[in-house]
Amino acid sequence: MAKVSLLTLLKNVPGEYRANFLHLYLDIAWFGVLSGSAIAFVGVFAARQGANALQIGLLNAGPAVVNLLVTLPASQWLQRRPISRGVFWTAVAHRMFYLLWVFLPSLLLPQGQIWAIITLVLLMSVPGAALAVGFNALFAGAVPLEWRGYVAGLRNALLALVYILVSLLCGWLLDWLPFPFGYQVVFGLGFLGAVMSTVHLGLIRPFNQPNFISRTRSRNLTAPGMFRTLGDGLRQAIGLRFLTRASSWRGLLQLSVLHGRYGQIVLALFIFHLTQYLAIPLFPLYWVNNLHLADKHIGWGTALFYTSVLLGSTQLARLTERFGNYR
Repeated sequence: MAKVSLLTLLKNVPGEYRANFLHLYLDIAWFGVLSGSAIAFVGVFAARQGANALQIGLLNAGPAVVNLLVTLPASQWLQRRPISRGVFWTAVAHRMFYLLWVFLPSLLLPQGQIWAIITLVLLMSVPGAALAVGFNALFAGAVPLEWRGYVAGLRNALLALVYILVSLLCGWLLDWLPFPFGYQVVFGLGFLGAVMSTVHLGLIRPFNQPNFISRTRSRNLTAPGMFRTLGDGLRQAIGLRFLTRASSWRGLLQLSVLHGRYGQIVLALFIFHLTQYLAIPLFPLYWVNNLHLADKHIGWGTALFYTSVLLGSTQLARLTERFGNYR
């Protein structure tokens, strides 16, 4: 049924673009399976195994630190090889780690599992940063300019829809299956999504091979390679694109732009995000240790979050047209 619906969406697309568009849609649909299962529930799993606030914080913040350190060398590495191959192999290197999550409950004690997951997430963030950067160039090479908004919009909608359905399914599975076997099943489902998403990434054939990392946005909730938990990281790919625009850290530090009104906006955004990210590591701990929520209730919460994101993003263009960007 999903395949028939996708083929219907491709009906008005020129024939030479259809294969790439189909693989881009199936890539993000399977990535939604990964996001709504393993990624959505790993923080809750760590909390149920006794993780403290520091450990949950490392699970959230560690990948961002790794991305900051490796994005520049990763972009330089990608420039020296065909972008389709670079994206495929970084996806393989990044996503093979999800298989190890499946076996951790059978191999280690609870505290060992927590530190193992933190370590694996940090390691997989190295190829993940390259994947997130390289995908923008692949998207630009595979999708003509006049079709990019259309394709990106459908990818965002598919990601949100699949994420909602899979997170609800995983919440039900975790309540029905014994602990920790239920989480092993959820992690296995996430690995399946990772494998299938990678297969479709490998089948995308760009019409040109850019020798630079494209500055074109894929308007993303949908950039792969980003490790996200609930409420976190929806716009990290923008930061990674910014980091690829200079050949050194000195080229990135333009402090003069902070003078005047723009500096006030940057400060306001810094405070806004700081207050969010201070609380994010506490959510799984509060859900598990204080509210004693069942996994199905957490699944409902993650589904509601993405429903809100989907509804809000679809109305943003209308609000901008009515009130303008400034207001």
